[in-house]
Amino acid sequence: MPEFAPLLRELNEYYPLAGHVITADAGHTVKAHATLICEKLLAHYVFTVKCNTKKLWEELDALDWKSVPVQHETRENGHGRRERRTIQVMDVPEHVRDRFPHARQAGLIERYVTRTVRARKGKRWVRKQVRSAVAVFIITSLSAREAAASHLAGYIRGQWTIENKVHYARDVTYREDASRVRTGPRPRIMATLLNLAIGLIRQAGYTKIAATIRQIKYDTPLLIAVLGLKNPS
Repeated sequence: MPEFAPLLRELNEYYPLAGHVITADAGHTVKAHATLICEKLLAHYVFTVKCNTKKLWEELDALDWKSVPVQHETRENGHGRRERRTIQVMDVPEHVRDRFPHARQAGLIERYVTRTVRARKGKRWVRKQVRSAVAVFIITSLSAREAAASHLAGYIRGQWTIENKVHYARDVTYREDASRVRTGPRPRIMATLLNLAIGLIRQAGYTKIAATIRQIKYDTPLLIAVLGLKNPS
């Protein structure tokens, strides 16, 4: 992601990032970003680790997680689903520190979800439960004295909230993955426009993006309100 580092440098000029914690998804988990954040910006990072950084993922996966107790757990119910999240955290060993700059702690986050869905059984529709489990690793420059397991879980939850509110809306509502705009700077321009549209809708107080878009087609006052303009009537 070549735009990530310049974006942080530019942001730092207007709003100093020293002492702040920067979260990012797995696509940004690279050594250069860790070095920039800790050494140039004097901040901290909490990164997600997936198989795109294979060696680092393998080293974290090989750690003795079975001996580490669950240090923080949350449970949520709503919208036809039950969700349980757990996090285990340990200080990273020396060989992980050598591989990834300024690493101090690593974590294993597991999410268990039970959803109630409707499925056809013969000529009838019935409700059934579908269970899923997802596990991810995280790595951070924060030491155990600077961030406990509950703090790290909060940082990652905040990052996932961004993923759900922005990327999910772009992928599902706007069908970004099916876009035929694929070359040059045009995909970045389209992503910026989609982020702007989603941000305007949310800033106007509407949380259901797809429903609001459908209503805007036939509701000019709503469009004016979302754009933040004064209604001439």
